[in-house]
Amino acid sequence: MTPALPPLDLHAHVKTTIPARDLEQLGAVVFVATRSLDEFASTQRRHDVVTIWGVGCHPGATSAQDAFDAERFASLARTTPFVSEVGLDGRSEVPMARQEQTFRAVLRVLSEHPRITSIHSSGAPGRVLDALEATPVRGAVLHWWRGTPAQTARAVRLGCWFSVNVAGVKHAADVASIPLDRILTETDHPSGDRGASGPRQPGSVAGVESALAAIHGVTDSDIRHQVWANFSQLVSEADIEALLSDPVRRMLSAARM
Repeated sequence: MTPALPPLDLHAHVKTTIPARDLEQLGAVVFVATRSLDEFASTQRRHDVVTIWGVGCHPGATSAQDAFDAERFASLARTTPFVSEVGLDGRSEVPMARQEQTFRAVLRVLSEHPRITSIHSSGAPGRVLDALEATPVRGAVLHWWRGTPAQTARAVRLGCWFSVNVAGVKHAADVASIPLDRILTETDHPSGDRGASGPRQPGSVAGVESALAAIHGVTDSDIRHQVWANFSQLVSEADIEALLSDPVRRMLSAARM
């Protein structure tokens, strides 16, 4: 019998000062997105077991974009299996030219050293896909994707994955156009879970799982196992399993049974 697998949250925002034990008590594997290199650097002395911190440079954060340094990013990225939150934002006050310069630099690093990479594309899905086509990377996950069906099909051809939250699954037709074997769950706490019926906390993806189950005509348990199977494939594709903690690697082994 396959052991029970915990919820998987591929994109959440968490204060870097929250004790590791409080995050462990969530009972989920949580990938945390940071908004700047400095924010990620402040996590370097943490000893989390089932929480994975991502190095990010949010396209909507002016100070993070101004302070971005490609060499420092590359150095920090070597310490984690996860890069987040990076990408482009068509509504940001940061000039698009600056955002694209940063994103291109991030992708150049990742083209040589792949990581699971959670990518922001709000208001700029086409530009994000253009960048990914110009500099292909393994492990690209389009977070809270709101592209057109044609853009979704293009993203699939480019090898992208997709993480969806409670706000995203309200657009059932759009979510249905994403292949089920390319989907992962997220909360984007505290923004993407504002309409959640359950607890608003990282790792609380039951509502997303239920919505996906309804869209695809399967059970919530089927979705949980599919998400973990997808995650296993993503880990293999990016070749980052050695960077994960022992408990998370054991969960991956269970998902492959």
